[in-house]
Parts: sequence; C-alpha cells; structure tokens
Amino acid sequence: MLRYLQLLTQGTDATNSGTARHHRNREGSDTTTEQASSHANGLEDKLTSETHLRRFTETVLDSRQQEIEDREMEKDELVLRVEALENELASTQRQLEEAQDQVFRLQPCRKDITESEAKDAYKTLVGNVQRWVENRAGHVIDELETGRLMSRAAPPEGSRLVTLLREQSRRCINVSQSDEFQIMGAIMNYLHITMFSKSFYCPLDDGDDGGTAVWIDELEETMSQLQRALTYQPAFKARRQRYINFVVDDLTSLLSIIVPRTPPADLQASVRRSIVEPAADLVHQLHLAPSIYSLKWPARSASTRLEVYQCFNLANGGTPIDLSGTKSSSPARRNVMYLFDIAPGLFVERIEDGRKLGLKAIVKPTVLVTNAGGDISQGPTVMRWLWDGIPSSQGSSRSASRASSARRPAGSSVSSSGRSRY
Repeated sequence: MLRYLQLLTQGTDATNSGTARHHRNREGSDTTTEQASSHANGLEDKLTSETHLRRFTETVLDSRQQEIEDREMEKDELVLRVEALENELASTQRQLEEAQDQVFRLQPCRKDITESEAKDAYKTLVGNVQRWVENRAGHVIDELETGRLMSRAAPPEGSRLVTLLREQSRRCINVSQSDEFQIMGAIMNYLHITMFSKSFYCPLDDGDDGGTAVWIDELEETMSQLQRALTYQPAFKARRQRYINFVVDDLTSLLSIIVPRTPPADLQASVRRSIVEPAADLVHQLHLAPSIYSLKWPARSASTRLEVYQCFNLANGGTPIDLSGTKSSSPARRNVMYLFDIAPGLFVERIEDGRKLGLKAIVKPTVLVTNAGGDISQGPTVMRWLWDGIPSSQGSSRSASRASSARRPAGSSVSSSGRSRY
C-alpha cells in the first residue's frame, strides 16, 4: 500500500512537471510567433519601400532616356543642317572662285593665281613641312626619350631656332610630346619672316640698301590712302579752288533770279560764305574719312514712313513736328499729309576690322508735311512762275544747273550720291 502511494505521488509530480514544461514551451512558441510576425511585417514594409523606390528610379531613367533620345534626334537634325550649310557654302565659294577665274581669264596679259590655286598650294606647303619634321626629327626625339640628348651640351646655333618660336609657343615649351609641332611652328615662322611678310620675297636690285623694296612699301602705303595722298599734291589746292569758284558763280547765277535787287558782288560773297565753302569743307572731310558717308533722299514710300524723317509742318509755319515712334495708323498721324522732300539725310557705314557695319542715319532726311486736314490750299507760286517761263521746246528736260553737266573731279560733289533713297 505504501509503495502504491509513493508511485501515485511520483506520477502526479511527473504530470505536473510535464504540464509546466508544456506551458513554458507554449509561451516560448507564442513569443517566437510574435517575433516572426513582427519581422515579416518589417520585411514587407521594406519590400514595399524598395518597390516604390525601384518604380521611381525606373520612371526617372525612362524620362532621362527619352530626353537623351530627343537630344540625339535634335543633334542629328543639326548635323544635317550643318552639312547642308557647309555644302551650300562650298558651292557658293566654288561659284565665286569660278567667277574670279573668269575675270582673270578675260585679262590675257596677266596670269594671276586664283584663290583656289593659292589655297591648294599653301596646304601642300604646310603638309610638306609636317612630313619633313616627322621623317627628320625622329632621331633627336628618340635620343631625348632615352636620355642621351640631355647629357650633351646644346650647340650655340640652337638659340636661333628657339627665337623663332612665337610667344604662345614659348609658354608651352615644356609640354611633352609637342616637339614636332614646335619645330613645325618655328619653320613656318621662318618662312613668314624671310619671304611672306615682305613686299617682294627676294631683292629687286643690286644695292645693299634695298631701295626698290622701300619704294614698293611707300607706294603700297600711298595706294591704301590714295584720296588723302592726292590732296597733298601741290596742284590740288588750285584745282579745288577753281571748282569752288565755278560752283559759287553757277549758284549765284541761279539765285540771282529770285533776289534780283541784291548787288551781284554781295550775292556772290554770301553764297560763297554761307553755302558753298561750308559744303566743300564738309564733303572734303567726309570723303577722306575711313568710314563711308553718303547722302540719301527719302524713299518713294516716304508718306508711310514719316517716323524715320524730320518733318516740318506747313500748317504751323514750318515748325518741326515729331512723328518718331508712330505708325501710319497712329492717331497722331491721322491728319498728317506728306508733301515733299526738303533735304537728303546723312548716313554712315562704319568700317571695323575690314568689315562694313550697318547703315546708320546721322541726320534724318527732311520732309515737309501738313496736319491742317482737308484739301491742300492751292495758289500762285514763284516756282510755278519760273516753270511757266521755261520754253516749251525744253520742257522738263531743261537742266537746273550748269553744274549738273560740268566736268567734276571725282568725289568732289556732295550730290554724287543724290540718287540713293532711304
């Protein structure tokens, strides 16, 4: 009986112990499950974030790829346009060279080199220098690379070659792998100094002073400023004065018709002092200026372009009326009517670096307008009187002045550009 009770007690303890272990195992399992679930949720969130990031990255890459493709298409279009323009330029240059060749062929006494021939010949010269350097300078460059060259003293005549290097070449004298190009540059500079930069590449006389070459230099300088040089001739002042006297006499004769009561001497002095001599002094300076000056009358479309002219208002006694910045449809020009031209304008084309700049108005052309509105008042005028006095056999072909048909020195008259329109 006692043994039975002992066994029963041990069995109960074992049962209780097993139950406790099961409890602990269950609690541990629950904890593990919670941890696994939390970890899974974290992985899921991370995966979602990575997915969003990947999609965003793909979108950005797709957009960038599209931009690159668009730029490539634009680049291809620009390349095609550049090629077309280059072909057009080459065609134009060929046409120009052919035209120049034709001009030269029309001169049988001369056989001048054409631009295309000169271009090809110079390219050949430069190519010859380059190949010579490549074939001849290899040995000294090899000695430099092996170190043997630096162990020897440089010959005295080497200093002359260095002096042929231009300023920028000297700044790059330590650049490696540049020797062939430096030597080429020195050779071409030598050719330029000894031949290409001279008036003539070899002596033209047996003298030691180079007198003929000096004379050519002086002649070239004179030809570049021919008009100014001609004004320095002793006979120029006399020729100029004779022409001024002619213009004064001619203009005085014309104006005496409308001022008959003024003594001829007084009228002549007035015309000379107030009109002719100031005009002659001005045109003298204009024609010797480096820029191109010209007089231009208003264009035939002046009535629609009053904004570019200086306008005198007939309805207000000839006072100026400012129409700049207006248009033909502007309210300020509603009643303004163009009448006729008063004076041409003064224009200039500047020359900078051998190029002409745009035409610029220094003084606007002057025109007469009226803003009275309605019909223009009609009545007798002196000009009509003079016109009616013209013999019918001469009519409108009659010359207004002997100066218009007289022989003039070239470039001595302001009115030489009077046919130009603006």
